[in-house]
Amino acid sequence: MIELAIFDMAGTTIDDRDEVYRVLRESTERHGARYSDEVFQQWMGTEKRWAIESLLRIGGVDADEALIEEAFAWFLDELRRTYTENPPVPLDGIETALRELRKRGVKIGLTTGFSREIADLILESLGWSDGEIIDTSVTGDEVPAGRPEPFLIQKAMADMGVEDTAAVISAGDTASDIESARRAGVTSIGVLTGHLTRAEFEDLGADLVIDSVAVLPSHVVLTGDRAGGNR
Repeated sequence: MIELAIFDMAGTTIDDRDEVYRVLRESTERHGARYSDEVFQQWMGTEKRWAIESLLRIGGVDADEALIEEAFAWFLDELRRTYTENPPVPLDGIETALRELRKRGVKIGLTTGFSREIADLILESLGWSDGEIIDTSVTGDEVPAGRPEPFLIQKAMADMGVEDTAAVISAGDTASDIESARRAGVTSIGVLTGHLTRAEFEDLGADLVIDSVAVLPSHVVLTGDRAGGNR
C-alpha cells in the first residue's frame, strides 16, 4: 500500500500563473542570456540557483559567482514581490484530493526547487502550513542538490520515516520531476497540469500519467500496483 505521496508545487498542486518561470527566465535574460523555449523547459522544476547559473552560461553569459548571486537575488526579490501581490492558489480539486489521501492514512509531502523562504510564503498564503493539508515539505536549499537528483524525495521519506520505495509515489509536471522519482526508485507520476503532453511523459518513462492530482485518490496506483501503466 502507498504510505507517502510526494508532490511538486508550482504547476502540480498550485497555480502560480507560471510566474516562477517568467521570473526565472527574466532573471537570466536581463543579463543578456538567450536560449530557446525547448532549452528553458529542461530547467523547469530544478533548483532555482542552479537553473539560473546554468541558463546564464547556456545563454552565452560569462557568469562569475558575483553575477550568479546578483541574478539569484533579483529572482528571489521579484518572486517575493509577485507572490505577495498576487498569491498562488491551489489547482482545482487539489485540496479535496490531499485531504482524502490523508484521511486514508497516506502521508503527504511537497517538494520544490523554491527556497524555504519562498515556499513558506506560498504555504502560509494557502493555509497549508498547519499540518492539516500536508505532513512535510522539502525545499531546494535544504538538500545537497535539487531535481533531477533524488535528494528532495529521499529527505521527504526520511522526514516521514518511510523506507520502502515501493510505498512511495512522486508526482510532478516536469521532466525533472520524473527523472528525480526514477533516481529515487519510487513510482513516477506525470501530471498534465504543466507544459508537457502525455506522449512526452511516456517518452520520459513515467510509470503513470494523469490529468491532475485531483483524480489521484480514485486511481489504481493507491493499491500499490506499480505496474498500472500510463492512464
